[in-house]
Amino acid sequence: MCTLGGMTDAARPSSRLPRVKHAQKPRPDEKIRKRSGADLQNGWMGRHGTLYLTDERIVFVPTIIDTVLGAKRREISLATLREVERFPRSPEDLPRAGKRPRLLVVAPECVYELVVPDLDSWIDSIEVVYNLRAKRGETHRPAILREGIENLLLAEE
Repeated sequence: MCTLGGMTDAARPSSRLPRVKHAQKPRPDEKIRKRSGADLQNGWMGRHGTLYLTDERIVFVPTIIDTVLGAKRREISLATLREVERFPRSPEDLPRAGKRPRLLVVAPECVYELVVPDLDSWIDSIEVVYNLRAKRGETHRPAILREGIENLLLAEE
């Protein structure tokens, strides 16, 4: 497992997925800001499905086959998210042992490892949603950990 930059080993939650009930699929009243196929990694096993980003949460909905095999819908509240990390931090670096680059989402209960297409676009989208939340007065913002990427649309100067 990679080192999560902003957290000590004692403060870092496990990457083992918690045993929970199925999360609710995106509701009709939720605005979906981004959606794509994704793999949710759980140790050596990956679950295939669709990842959604809304104004309130990130939702993973496994495929029908993966659901039959025991995969569950997962949700990560944006209000409690601690860190969003690109692994590896820089697109110039290659992960060891043939791992694909991935999105690490550090929530209080665990570290979610998500393999998504256009990884940096996902991180940009999460930043945009937090900017929208800030305009509504919601001050919580997780640390965004990556290097060597700057989105011109998010640039301050």
